[in-house]
Amino acid sequence: MLNPQFKLKVIADITCDINGSIPSTKRSSTITDPVYDYNPIADEISPPFSHENYITTMAVDNLPCELPRSASEEFGRDLIDRILKPLLTKDTGGIIKRGTVCVDGELTKEFKYLQDYVSGK
Repeated sequence: MLNPQFKLKVIADITCDINGSIPSTKRSSTITDPVYDYNPIADEISPPFSHENYITTMAVDNLPCELPRSASEEFGRDLIDRILKPLLTKDTGGIIKRGTVCVDGELTKEFKYLQDYVSGK
């Protein structure tokens, strides 16, 4: 990072290996405070975006845990916003009908392409 050829200004270390292979990963950051600056000359950290010669680093140690959380929150929101009303009232847009895979033991028209799989072929 001290080499004049080094041009990176932002690094996202998804391994969050403190004092590991990425010299700017000096501590883990958090989802609410995800970045900090690294001064490669002094080998110190500073507040994010504090100097143009520093390297902004994101090293959230539990970042992989946030992906399922986000997906669950978005799925739940979509379920409430898009599915609940047609499910409980009139399905004017045909959302429930188009999403129904099977009726009375038979595949619906939209899912007939699964027949070979259902038949074990």
